[in-house]
Amino acid sequence: MPATIQLSRDTHVFIGKGTTYWKIPVLDGFSFSQATSTTEVTLNEMQDSSGASNRGRSMFTNALEPAEWSFSTYARPTLESSSHTAVEEVLWAHFFGAKTWNDTTDVWSPAAVSATRTSNMVVTSAQSDLAELGTFDLYFVLGGCAPGATPATYSSANGQTIYKLTGCVVNTAGIDFDIDGITTINWSGFGAEIEQISALDMSGATSRLGYAGSSSTSNFLRNRITSLRLRPDADGDQVFGEAGDLDQDGDSTTGSAGGTTGDDFQTEYHLTLTGGSINFENNITFLTPEELCKVNTPIGHITGTRNISGSFNCYLNDDDTGVTGGRSASFFEDLVNNKTMTRNKFNVQFTIGGASAPNLVVEFPGAHIDIPTHQIEDVISLETGFHALPSNISEADEVTITYTGA
Repeated sequence: MPATIQLSRDTHVFIGKGTTYWKIPVLDGFSFSQATSTTEVTLNEMQDSSGASNRGRSMFTNALEPAEWSFSTYARPTLESSSHTAVEEVLWAHFFGAKTWNDTTDVWSPAAVSATRTSNMVVTSAQSDLAELGTFDLYFVLGGCAPGATPATYSSANGQTIYKLTGCVVNTAGIDFDIDGITTINWSGFGAEIEQISALDMSGATSRLGYAGSSSTSNFLRNRITSLRLRPDADGDQVFGEAGDLDQDGDSTTGSAGGTTGDDFQTEYHLTLTGGSINFENNITFLTPEELCKVNTPIGHITGTRNISGSFNCYLNDDDTGVTGGRSASFFEDLVNNKTMTRNKFNVQFTIGGASAPNLVVEFPGAHIDIPTHQIEDVISLETGFHALPSNISEADEVTITYTGA
């Protein structure tokens, strides 16, 4: 067979777990690599009586670093046989701690994704307080969508170059709000090792989730019709947007217009976005021994602090007409006037793709919001950072992600 030059646009990506495979439609710009840890030994001495000086060096390979991978996918809510799912469900499940998948009952354990999917699919961080996350195998099939290639006959003999990353975990996920773009999630993570395999036959495998919605053209989301709602919890009772939140300073001015008296907040704020991002991080570290006379490989991973944060941009707007609550100018004024709360808490809800299905709702029940900063440009705007926090420092309820397919 003649030599084959592989093109990145002919690549298919699959996730394998047991006998189940998920097809992951990725965007251009994917990558995977594995580096080595080395030690250099050098000689550095003065000259001898003849003026000579040894200046040599030697190299030792200590270990293989964990493999690194990254790619981007579109957010794609899907309604399949009266069950709501998403093409990227398997990635969210592993990010939030799922270790096993039951392909008969469609249930993840721990329950990172809801078992009941009749009205929507809910992904939560509630079960993600784990020292070690679930792992999967990641396959990059170069030449996988070339003419004549099929999942039943992927092999080097048929022109495919197949790389398998074993023991993979999801470390980061990021959603960027490009106002004129399609909602995209950027994924990255680690694996134990990269190997090239001769064949990958998925003809007899269960493949429900990965193929559900992957060929649909009606489940993409537009960033331009994303909305943001903020509700304060001023009195710490875990109830957001209640009337009592309007009066924090005890001056009995509950419900005052604009909520600007003392430390008053309005019950909610509606901001029209011009951009922003949401970032999810597991801060994973892989452990690799380093023994003499041996090239070691990673033995496993441990999780670090779960960090969920982001930012959003909007024009400075002081027209509160037609909304319940306030716009961006009122939000800035009320937040900056607050001098008594060292830890503010807001319910932050992004509705991506519009109010009707298909859409994606990302809700942070208790987020700390930084005071917005002014961006002085042709149109004055505000940039605001936020940090998703649990209801208690020992809890794991920072975020709920709800997919509704159409």
